[in-house]
Amino acid sequence: MIKRIIHAVLILSSFAAVSAAAADKEAYLHFMSGMVQERKGNYDSALQEYRRTMLLDPQSVFVYKQALNLALHIGKVEEAEQWAEFVVRADSATADNWVLYGNVKWARGDLEGARAAYEKGAEIDPSSYEAFYQLASLWSSRNPGKAIGYLEKYLALRPEDAAEAYYQIAVLHNAGGNTPEVKENLIRSKYADPYYPQPRYMLANFYEVKNDTAAALAEYAELIELEPKNIELFNHVGELYAGPLLNDIEEAEKYFLKAWALDKKDPTACFWLSVISEQKKDFSAAAAYLENSGGLKDDAGLVLRLAYYYTQSGRYEKAIAMMDVASKKWPDNTEVAYFLALGYDDTGKTDKARELLRSILKKDPDNAEARMQYAVISERENDMAAAEESFRYLLVKKPNNANVLNYLGYSLADRGLKLNEAELLIMGAIAAEPENGAYLDSLAWVRFKRGNIPGAQEGIRRAVKAVYDDAVIWAHAGDIYAAAGDSSRAWLAWKYSWLLEKPAKRAKAAARLKELRNKLSPATLPALELAYLRNFSPAGKEFATFAKVEAKLRGKTVKFDAILHFSPPSDFNLTVMGPLMVPLWKARVSGGVMDMDAIALKDIDSGAFSYWAALITDELSSWFAGSYLAGEAGGWREPCFTGGPREVCLDGELSWPEEIINKAESKLTFRPGNYFLKNLYLFPETMDFKLPFVSVRLTLDKDQMNFSGANMLKPLE
Repeated sequence: MIKRIIHAVLILSSFAAVSAAAADKEAYLHFMSGMVQERKGNYDSALQEYRRTMLLDPQSVFVYKQALNLALHIGKVEEAEQWAEFVVRADSATADNWVLYGNVKWARGDLEGARAAYEKGAEIDPSSYEAFYQLASLWSSRNPGKAIGYLEKYLALRPEDAAEAYYQIAVLHNAGGNTPEVKENLIRSKYADPYYPQPRYMLANFYEVKNDTAAALAEYAELIELEPKNIELFNHVGELYAGPLLNDIEEAEKYFLKAWALDKKDPTACFWLSVISEQKKDFSAAAAYLENSGGLKDDAGLVLRLAYYYTQSGRYEKAIAMMDVASKKWPDNTEVAYFLALGYDDTGKTDKARELLRSILKKDPDNAEARMQYAVISERENDMAAAEESFRYLLVKKPNNANVLNYLGYSLADRGLKLNEAELLIMGAIAAEPENGAYLDSLAWVRFKRGNIPGAQEGIRRAVKAVYDDAVIWAHAGDIYAAAGDSSRAWLAWKYSWLLEKPAKRAKAAARLKELRNKLSPATLPALELAYLRNFSPAGKEFATFAKVEAKLRGKTVKFDAILHFSPPSDFNLTVMGPLMVPLWKARVSGGVMDMDAIALKDIDSGAFSYWAALITDELSSWFAGSYLAGEAGGWREPCFTGGPREVCLDGELSWPEEIINKAESKLTFRPGNYFLKNLYLFPETMDFKLPFVSVRLTLDKDQMNFSGANMLKPLE
């Protein structure tokens, strides 16, 4: 019997041991499953596994700590708090448990409870660096000085975390406005771990705020070595160079190009590269950069900018097509609609432009830009009723708007309407801007229309002095002087107007010049023509330019690059360049004396070369010194006149020299052509020389000409 009882007890004991082992194994499996689910990001499933583990092993503090950390992470704070309470009850002598308890209290918004828990942890274990770090974090916003003290304790316990600690200390000093300590701790952080970028970015920004751009750029240069594919970093450095403190666009472009090379759709790089190209007047390149921008599809402002680039590079239809799509995408964007209307107007679709502007004004009657443009187009289309209505609407809103006062006044005066009121309107504009040349021109014109010729003359003299490069103002001057009986000044004014006007619009000026010629004596016109030529000639003014030289002699053609330089009063240098821009041959004229290098070219007789090279150099020197305009025009034999030792023949419009004959060297013919205006001076783009068996053409590079002269055009006193 006793044996049987003992056997039963042994069996029960063995069964209990086996059952306990099975429970431990099941708990372990659930815990490991929870760990796997947590790593996969299946947080709810992981938490469920931890709960099952707790049921099987309700005294495992480790499981509770794992679960509460996850619960905090996914925002289940109430459950985390219950488990944290268990942890500190089960093991109140471990500092780490109090830190976890403090974290839960902080998550619940109980800052005082969190502080007490962290301090309890630090009291239990003075080496608990986590407690000190959490105390520093807790006090950071309320008492930065106190937070710094805790971070210093943390640093003493964890010197391996010096980079992070010094960085956080710097952040706290920055919050307290302690500038020297900010810099010092950032530098300490940098040297503690040179590969830790955050303190280095903060240090660079610190230098930026202090306007120490050089120091900031030095930091960014080192960061670029650490992060050679950081697009934002390249863009930021580019913006620093492009900013007002440096304004080094060339250097800025290098960094934007690096960012663009990493991502050709990067909005910042594309934008800045387009702006830089715009400044270079390379609108095709500007458009190309912006076309690829990743920001284009969502930014109406970028679409407007791209449309502008298209128009500036002559692609008007493409600009309009893009703006048309944009107006449908952003139907409420009046700015897009406004610029689309401008595009319609620029391409001759005036009715569509006015219709679109009317739709803008229907939505936004006080849109001043749209209303002004509608008024301007209506006036141009001779719908004066619509124009006047909009001009007056604008004046009701802003009675002293000088631009509107002038526009309405001039529009009425030009049609001979309401001349008294027109003059008052224009006088109002001048009262606001007394030296505005356009307003002074309007005043002269309304006086002319009212028959006040002396008043018109006084006004137009002031107008052309203020604005000397406007074809319309000079045309008004011509009409006013003609009405005063001063045909000479009238002819010169209309001649100026003809030259400044676009070639396609010169017919009216040409007709007025022809009409005025009949009123001038044959002796007067040559002197006027010569005065006109002298006013627009750059003769006697310093300039330098690159040029192409093409020479044909005895069936052979040679081509070179060259540099021309004239220095007043009469020094002239012509340098012909060889490969790699190495000087090949030079000719110099100074004080009337010519000096030329010897040259040895295959199949070219050096004597013949020296002969025609001397003639051409002399003609060029005389041209830029102005010898062809010397003397009087008494030898006029239309279309030619004698200018000193040369006979100068003008083009059919009598507007610029077309052929110059050196009477002493009748074998030489010099033909300047393809004239262009540079700072309101006339330069020939091509200069052709013909001699027996030899022809030479110089083509000036008008885009790379170094010429600072500015033609103010002498007023007609």
